[in-house]
This record gives sequence, structure tokens and C-alpha cells, in this order.
Amino acid sequence: MMKRFMIKTILLVSLTPFSVADANKVIIDYDFDAASPFYQDTAIVVQNKQGIPYVGLINTLGKFVLPLQKHTEIKAFNEGLAPIRINQRWGFIDTKGQIVIPATYKKLTPFNEGLAAALEDDKWGFINTDGDWVISPRFDKADIFQEDRAAVKQYGSWGFIDKQGRWIIQAQFRDTKRFSDGLAAIKTNDGWGYIDTAGHTIIQPQYEAVHSFSQQIALVSDNQSWWFISENGEVLNDKKYEHAQPFSEGKAVVMLNSKYGYIDIQGKELISPVYDDAWSYKDGLARVEKAGKVGYLDETGKVIIKPQYKWGQSFHEGMAAVTLDYWDYGYINQYGELVIQPQYDDAKPFNNGLAPVKREGKWGYVSFD
Repeated sequence: MMKRFMIKTILLVSLTPFSVADANKVIIDYDFDAASPFYQDTAIVVQNKQGIPYVGLINTLGKFVLPLQKHTEIKAFNEGLAPIRINQRWGFIDTKGQIVIPATYKKLTPFNEGLAAALEDDKWGFINTDGDWVISPRFDKADIFQEDRAAVKQYGSWGFIDKQGRWIIQAQFRDTKRFSDGLAAIKTNDGWGYIDTAGHTIIQPQYEAVHSFSQQIALVSDNQSWWFISENGEVLNDKKYEHAQPFSEGKAVVMLNSKYGYIDIQGKELISPVYDDAWSYKDGLARVEKAGKVGYLDETGKVIIKPQYKWGQSFHEGMAAVTLDYWDYGYINQYGELVIQPQYDDAKPFNNGLAPVKREGKWGYVSFD
């Protein structure tokens, strides 16, 4: 029996909150022209005034924690902080709307593993969450820390440093990717290969294109086809694919003869390439397209929701936005039950129990209980 859901919509249409008793239970109306998913009960919203975007933050009640302001840009939150640009300079803001690091930097990366790369006087260094320099600005380029190492560029080459700014792997590469599963992709004149955290070459540079390791498997290419390798460079199976995606939830999308299917972590074919398009597994389900219709597969490859939608998103928090006609979007659960009727011009995935939805050119949020 279909579960009953209580639907409530937070629509955003004017600057003064008011309650409305209608079928959609509109409770807040603010007229936002853009709205992000919620992160830790905070969302980024935008309102255009005379062609100028004003940016602010709201909580799950639709109340401002940071009032709308112009000449401002806010990027996605990570580790509780988001980069904020005020008058062409960058700092950080928390989910309560407090500026915790003043906007004094030319550029910033998000915080990751407690540090963020910051640009000052055309050199990159790293700051902590108090805004103090932990690694002084001396690099030409810098990436975020991952697995306690960050790629930095100096004198035209890339290498890796630790969180004290010491060189772990001297700058010597044409390009790099972040560490993942204890390995990092590096590029030399011979192509892409992989090194370990000590800088030892584990897989010799030889590939034209690569992805980082995920679930101990990496996707590599010779610019004509793609295949999978293990952490010691062994080929996962004897097949080369026209296109492929990294593993997600133990499965990877592959393309053969212009059709998409899936393989498992051992390289065995889980789902034959019969679909016109396919996406990575999310929340235990995979989104596929066949004959212009979108449906969903379970973890065994069984069709759990038959292809019937003109468009559908991947599942997140047990819900997926779908449309039968490109005009009206609603939401289904993992059983294919329609739990929010098609009524929105556009819709985004749920996050923290709320999803941004668009109606008559304005964005709001819908929740379900």
C-alpha cells in the first residue's frame, strides 16, 4: 500500500513572509530567481533586482540568515564553510550567515581536510579555518588537500606537499590528479601513470587519459577506447569500451556498439549494453534511457521502474524528480510510487529533506513527511 506523504511547499515570491492556505500548503513566498539545495539547514538563494543579482542565505523555515546583498557570490558549502565573494574579494561564511574569514583574498578553494588554498599577491598558499596562513603563499597554482596531500605547481611543474608545506614529492610532473585510494595520477612526456603516496611509480606513464582510482579500480584510455585497470596495472577484463564511467556503488557504466550497460567490480557484465543512455548507480538504483524514455534498475539489473518518463533524475534521499512531458515535474519514491504530483516547471534533487522546485519562473522548496 502506498505510503501517505504530507507535502508542504516553501515558495519564494515576495520580500514579506505570509501564510497561504491552499492545496499546496504554501507557507513562505520570496520570489527567488535561483535556489541551491540545502546544506546543513542552509541554502543559497538569488533574487534579481533591475538586472542585478542579490545573493543571500535562508534556513529551512525560509528565514534569512544572511540578507540579500549585491556584488556577492557564494559557492557551495564544504566542511561547514562556503567561499563568499564580496566586491571582488573572497572570504568564507558559515551556515549561520557569519563571515568567519574576511573577504580579502583574490581566489580561494573550498575547505577540505581542514585547509583551503588561497591566492595572495599572485601566489598560492593554505589557510586554516581561523584564516591563519599554515603554508605561506609561494606556489603558482594549488589544489585542495586529499589524503593529506595537495598538488601544487612551482616553476612550471607539479608536485605534492604535506600539511606543513613540505615537499613529499618534488615538482616534476606536467599535470596531476588528486590522491584517491592511495594513488595519484601523474602526467609526464610519456603520458599518464600513477604514483603512491611516497612518490614511487606504481603504474608507468603510458595512457592518453585517465580517471582517479575509485574502489581500487581506475578508468584509462588511449584516446580510442576505454578500459579498467587494478591498482597494480592489471587489466580488469579483456574488453575495451567506446565510453565508460568510474565505478559507483560497485558498478560502472560501459558503452559497446553505441549501447550502454553495466559491469561489476570484477569486470563481469551485470547488464548487457541495450540502453540508449545510462547513469551511475545512486541510492541503489540506476537511471537508464531506452527509446526516449527514462526508467530505473535495481542492484541486480532488474527493471524496477519501467522506462516511461520523458526525463528523470537519479535518486537522492529516496526520491527522484520525473516528468512525463517536460512541462510538469513531480517526485517518485524507490518503488515508483508518485509521492509528489507533477506540478513544477523544474525540480532538483532532495537534500536534507528539501528539494528546490520552480513554478512560474520562481524557485521554492518542497518537503515530504
